[in-house]
Amino acid sequence: MIALDLGLRSTVRQFESSSIAYMIVGSIPCAYYGDPRLTRDLDLVIKVDHTLAAIFANEFPPDQFYCPPHTIMIQEFARRGQFNLLHLPSGLKIDCVIQKNTAHGKSEFERRRRLLILPDLEAWVAAPEDIIIAKMRFYREGESDKHLRDIRGVLAQTPVDQDFLQHWVNLLGLSEVWAKI
Repeated sequence: MIALDLGLRSTVRQFESSSIAYMIVGSIPCAYYGDPRLTRDLDLVIKVDHTLAAIFANEFPPDQFYCPPHTIMIQEFARRGQFNLLHLPSGLKIDCVIQKNTAHGKSEFERRRRLLILPDLEAWVAAPEDIIIAKMRFYREGESDKHLRDIRGVLAQTPVDQDFLQHWVNLLGLSEVWAKI
């Protein structure tokens, strides 16, 4: 847990000092909004223009972060894919997903929230409804029950906008997954 704490702090501070728009997604917000569980990585959605790919790695000191080669990053930025950073002192793997150019991709970034995720660390975090939607999509892809547990935990602990959820469940074809929850 100490490695996650150190890596999370360093990563958030680096993104913010570099003015790279981000939001934390995945298991950290699930634990914040729902039931805590162990995680080994940090999942981020980043909002960057593909023209920044060439300079992105320069924002992360090589003694603190491993960044993939420029050619890989340029490729991933262009296709709005993903890549990994590694915070060297802690060993924390940071999954960076480029914001999708879809209606929901834009909406979820606009809805992100500034939250106190550690006693002295604020960060941008996806809204609970968007965490639920992402978890439903992951469940649909791989049918891992951990995604359903995460969703149920968020729904049990945090008030959500049911109309917003239903709107995106219908638009994204997630009704079958929603029925399982």
